[in-house]
Amino acid sequence: MRRFWLWLDRRLPRRLTTRLILALVVIVVTAGLVTTGAVNLLLAHTLRAELIRFGRSLTLALGENMANALAEGDLATVQELLNAVVHENGDVVYAFAVAPDMPLVHTFPNGFPADLLRLIPAPEERPGDGVLLWTEQGLIRDFAYRPLDGIPAEVHVGISQARIAALQALVARFIMGLTLVGCLIAIGIAYGFGRAAVYPLAELARRARRLGQGHLDERVELPPGGEIGDLAQAFNQMADAVQHAIRRLQESEAGYRNLLTAASTVGEGIALIGEEGAEEGRLVFVNEAFARLLGFQPEDLVGLNVASVLPPASLEIAHQLWRAIREGRTGHPVELPVVDRDGRRHVLETTGTRIYYQGRWVLAWFARDISERKAREEELRRRNRELTALNAVAAAVSEPLPSARLLERILQQVLSALELRIGWIFLLDESGLPRLVAYHGLSSGEGEGIQGWFTFPDCRCGQVLVDGQPVIVDASESRCAVRRMRTALQHPLSCHVAVPIPMRGRIRGVLAVAAEDPRIFDQAEMTLLMTVGQQIGVALENARLWEELQQKERIRGELLTRLMRTQEEERLRVARELHDGIGQSLSALVFGLNTISVALHQAPEEVPRLLNRLKVSVSDTIKELQDMIYDLRPTLLDDLGLIQALRWYARERLESRGIRVIYEIPDSIPRLPSEIETALFRIGQEAITNICKHAEATEVGIRLWVEKGWAVMEITDNGVGFCWSELRAGEGPRRGWGLLGMQERAILLGGELRIDTAPGQGTRLYVRLPWEGEGWGSVS
Repeated sequence: MRRFWLWLDRRLPRRLTTRLILALVVIVVTAGLVTTGAVNLLLAHTLRAELIRFGRSLTLALGENMANALAEGDLATVQELLNAVVHENGDVVYAFAVAPDMPLVHTFPNGFPADLLRLIPAPEERPGDGVLLWTEQGLIRDFAYRPLDGIPAEVHVGISQARIAALQALVARFIMGLTLVGCLIAIGIAYGFGRAAVYPLAELARRARRLGQGHLDERVELPPGGEIGDLAQAFNQMADAVQHAIRRLQESEAGYRNLLTAASTVGEGIALIGEEGAEEGRLVFVNEAFARLLGFQPEDLVGLNVASVLPPASLEIAHQLWRAIREGRTGHPVELPVVDRDGRRHVLETTGTRIYYQGRWVLAWFARDISERKAREEELRRRNRELTALNAVAAAVSEPLPSARLLERILQQVLSALELRIGWIFLLDESGLPRLVAYHGLSSGEGEGIQGWFTFPDCRCGQVLVDGQPVIVDASESRCAVRRMRTALQHPLSCHVAVPIPMRGRIRGVLAVAAEDPRIFDQAEMTLLMTVGQQIGVALENARLWEELQQKERIRGELLTRLMRTQEEERLRVARELHDGIGQSLSALVFGLNTISVALHQAPEEVPRLLNRLKVSVSDTIKELQDMIYDLRPTLLDDLGLIQALRWYARERLESRGIRVIYEIPDSIPRLPSEIETALFRIGQEAITNICKHAEATEVGIRLWVEKGWAVMEITDNGVGFCWSELRAGEGPRRGWGLLGMQERAILLGGELRIDTAPGQGTRLYVRLPWEGEGWGSVS
């Protein structure tokens, strides 16, 4: 309460006469406002009741007059009655009628408002108090009536309340005018009485000024009794006390002067705190530097208890310092956070000692504002922390680690640099579903239990995936995971911040860190976290490329091993076929030639028959040798080119099985370089072989065309399809080595190969190889 009177005293005029005038004006104005309000309420209630009675009667009369016309559907009579009501009554804004088998009849000059019927509820059998509507013409009360029993015919009349508002405004202006006159009279009366009342006070003030100028024998001679007499007596007592205090001040003037000199030399604020009696804990002296630190004037602080100007946390630190001083322990400077009168935060470096001041021992408290120095230190610490975090992320990125271990390492480094303990990372998998890939500080339990704490991306931080903007989420939100963490971990978390993780131009994940105080996430921290999120995206992309490279190298090694094994197996097969087939046939040929040689001498008539048999055997051997050569490399590929080789292989492997083949190949396609034709034929050969073995197809399409810079081939089937990702990730025979070999063959020539398939949806193989010839379009 005392603070309120001090606050009011600082804001009121200093002269007593002015205060009296202001008090009377406030009283008169308050009375006028109360009177105006009361009269307006009474007037509004009366006029509103009168308007309702008038509207109810008018609507009832109008409804009864047009009841027959509504029942008969006489639109002219209904329109005439409605127009008459509006013209004869100045407060009536509109009138309209509606019946089941009759169009809406109204008096609106610009057409019937579209939403008026939706705003007005269904009327009762008798007109009630009406419904208030806000319109462009002001406040209107709508009255409705059903004049026909059992028939939903309605009559509506809208009456403006503008006359009530105008009358209220007129009464208010009149009463406020009377209030203004009363204020002028009150000012005159207050001024006269004020001059008479403050004359003794003015005399007292004159004497007080002389006392302040050094006339210590100045005394006031006023009759005793009353407030003025008591004030005069108090003045005289004060003058005696001042004389006594000056004598005591002169005794301690030397020490006091030294104290002020020291303070001015070091630029410190000084406050003296009483140690005993009624002054214990109170400020008995404050210099301007100390008062300025707290946003006060020195006279505002003198006499106040220190507990009233320091925050509770700072007060405890100050108590520990003063206790050490009283016990004779030399205390080191203590940093004390304070908040000044305007709400600005400062950090004070404080120390103190005991001195003898004006006849008693007091605590001398010295304070220096080090806020700027602390701010620079904090800025330097924050920048060091940012550099530490970025260096830690860069160091983690540079290590060849798998994605999961890389993310865990980065998350630990970021939390350590930001001096936080809890964080997690969500990434979207290939199907677009979120997956918790790394977390720290949550629990030592299983990850599945921790996953249940999150509703991502249905929580608020899931919006980061949409707009790519960081967000600070308060733990009070029902879907926030921090709310569950706070309960499960017994940790005083209050919020968490989520920042996006971009990869290849898209938001692919979210980095989140939790804290106890949302104020730590200032603009600098948010910028740092955004940078870390981008670095994580780069790290993941590098890790993905590294893993792809490792996988390609591994596949290439496995393909090379398999190729060497296949070559050896092919050589073994060729050797076996040459030995078992061609070798035996040649041996039989040599045997037949020996037989003919013997027959020439012993049975010449058998020579023609033996020659015929030998010719058949030679033909079979040649056919067997041609088949073996075709299996190794069709001569058609070298002689007639890729198109004829593909047609021959498709006819031998597909059409011979009853599979329909549709060719889309231009007739004038040019011959391609040997390496391109060989690669396309081998890829097509492997695709046709796979169709025969696995597709169960009934129709196959083969397209071949060249365009500027590329030679393109596409093979499609309507078979059962397969899961390419599972086949590519398999092991052993299920790895899909033939398909991987096709991809490797295309990549080695600088091209690309795509396989589009799914179980039950057939397969499409698309391959294109670079070629610098002239482009030719495909033929449908």
